[in-house]
Amino acid sequence: MVEVRVYLTLREKLGWKSKTLSLGRNKVKFSELLDELKDLKGVLEDFGYENFMILLNGRNIRLLDWLDTEVEEGDSIDIFPPAGGG
Repeated sequence: MVEVRVYLTLREKLGWKSKTLSLGRNKVKFSELLDELKDLKGVLEDFGYENFMILLNGRNIRLLDWLDTEVEEGDSIDIFPPAGGG
């Protein structure tokens, strides 16, 4: 199982705090995992993936293999929307 947690305005937009998914195999790419979460994928695409902080077990996937980062059973993903302010 992989737990995906979303925060702040992203949580409000999607209407959920977290979802737990079964991968069905040992590893999948992050981009493949998103195919199971179409609502989340749509928001990330609409606003641009690069505008979100996406952490896999606390590590930013930009420093790994970006959307090709492999996700395994037991991993956790945290996604933070862009910060705003004024």
